[in-house]
Amino acid sequence: MFSKGRLIGIGFGLFALICLVATFDYSRGRLPQTDSPLVADVLAATIARDCGRDATEIVTRYIPLGTEQAQAERILETVTIVPPKPWFWRPMIENSTAWDGASVEALRTIKATAFGNNLLRIHLSFAEKKVKRIAAEVVCRFE
Repeated sequence: MFSKGRLIGIGFGLFALICLVATFDYSRGRLPQTDSPLVADVLAATIARDCGRDATEIVTRYIPLGTEQAQAERILETVTIVPPKPWFWRPMIENSTAWDGASVEALRTIKATAFGNNLLRIHLSFAEKKVKRIAAEVVCRFE
């Protein structure tokens, strides 16, 4: 009825089609699970291809100017996602915080796909242990 080579070819073709559909599904903008309202608002305001978007206005709603430094750092620690658990790729979650004297720069993964991550870069400057300046943007990293 069917030759062995034809069955192997059909099986390989079906496997490739399933992998393509699953990869497309995880790359087209599925919102990750998060308990952080800051992440949810940033993701709601951006689209998947919106790299380099200024997110300062959104971050300022959650960390207003004049916020105490300790409170701002606690808010930054809550900016997290629950990464997806696909069977065919391992999500790379990049979360880092760098202190430089009177400023903090935080880099948080807000969306992980099979092709790269969307990161939220937040830069806070402090004066007298209160937030003086805020800058934030959405950064895309493709792998």
